[in-house]
Amino acid sequence: MSDEGSARSGLLGRLGGPAQSVWAKYDRDSDGWLPLWRHMEDAAAVAGLLWDRWVSAGVRRLVAEVLPRGDADARALAVWLAGVHDIGKATPAFACQVDQLAETMRQYGLEMCSAKAVGPDRRVAPHGLAGQALLGEWLEERHGWTPARIGQFTVAVGGHHGVPPEHAQISALYEHEELLRTPGASGRRWRQVQTELFDACAERFGVARRLAGWRAVKLPQPVQVLLAALVIVSDWIASNPDLVPYFPTVRPAVTRSVSPRPGRDWTCRRPGGPKETGLNAQELFADRFDLPAGARIRPVQEEAVNLAREMQAPGLMIVEAPMGEGRRRRRWPWRRFSRRARARMVPGRRPRGPAWVPVCSPRPRGWSRPQGGDRGARQLLPAGVGMVPSGGQTPPFSGCVVRGLRYGDHDQ
Repeated sequence: MSDEGSARSGLLGRLGGPAQSVWAKYDRDSDGWLPLWRHMEDAAAVAGLLWDRWVSAGVRRLVAEVLPRGDADARALAVWLAGVHDIGKATPAFACQVDQLAETMRQYGLEMCSAKAVGPDRRVAPHGLAGQALLGEWLEERHGWTPARIGQFTVAVGGHHGVPPEHAQISALYEHEELLRTPGASGRRWRQVQTELFDACAERFGVARRLAGWRAVKLPQPVQVLLAALVIVSDWIASNPDLVPYFPTVRPAVTRSVSPRPGRDWTCRRPGGPKETGLNAQELFADRFDLPAGARIRPVQEEAVNLAREMQAPGLMIVEAPMGEGRRRRRWPWRRFSRRARARMVPGRRPRGPAWVPVCSPRPRGWSRPQGGDRGARQLLPAGVGMVPSGGQTPPFSGCVVRGLRYGDHDQ
């Protein structure tokens, strides 16, 4: 597809100059930047890929069960929420942080005070909270949603940095509406840009005709958490400048065309599925953990494997054993059989204290290789394993490499 054709079919072709000028990312070292519309496209593309290739069937089913059109609605909702998650950056509170980018926006009528003039009040409107408020307004005013139904959808935007906003924070924000839109004539331009971005995202990501059907939906809390988690992971990946490069320099004018992101950037390896090898428990552990010759597994480890093999549906196995009985190693073979019912394992709680190794240390990395196959391949580790570093080592996820993608600090 040509650059011009790609621009017309994406968000860029649906936006006017003022909306195109809104920025989302800036690197002070390189002077590189990323417009908001581009980050919206990237995050939505990542979410779609993760939904299709990485999210487990059990998670997809949980989301689909509560939506009128099942799987199609579930995917569209996930992609759309990822696409609009940073809409709170289209506010004076966020945009004022970089002078030269703010000045470009002012040239399009989006007036704002300097960051110094705004002062500490800016902390009242972090962009996640601002985005939740703006999305709620748009759903109510443009699509007739009731306030009682709005929060369960917008919380994925408000909590995309890990902590959902509290009621007191939302109330405080509405006492400082100048942080969402500059008062006066410019306020109308800010509202126009915010609405234009929302409308464009709804069309681009395929939910414009579904929003009416979602007005009566009740999202259970687990579904809200899962959607927020997918938005968070999509944002991490789409915020990686090594994978999604910034525009090379700050430009005084809006970029009118853009090359499509290289297809190789959006490859995602499906996590390895279970393969029954026919090995007994002793052979299985020796293969998985490279046990030395003559090493014997513990009776409780053997029994855990046997019980897992007997399970025909997703279930919960609780193993209580003294220290030194191999509780951590026991979790990894269990993954082979838990996916027999197309479910993902939820590992047990990590041991207390500093002895537990971080997720990026060599031993768990070796254990995490795909079952039944390529020992050299890498995949995402199960959530919840090794979340606490030991002895001053590198924090979890910092510098982890998964299929060539580097995860580290993901936002300014």
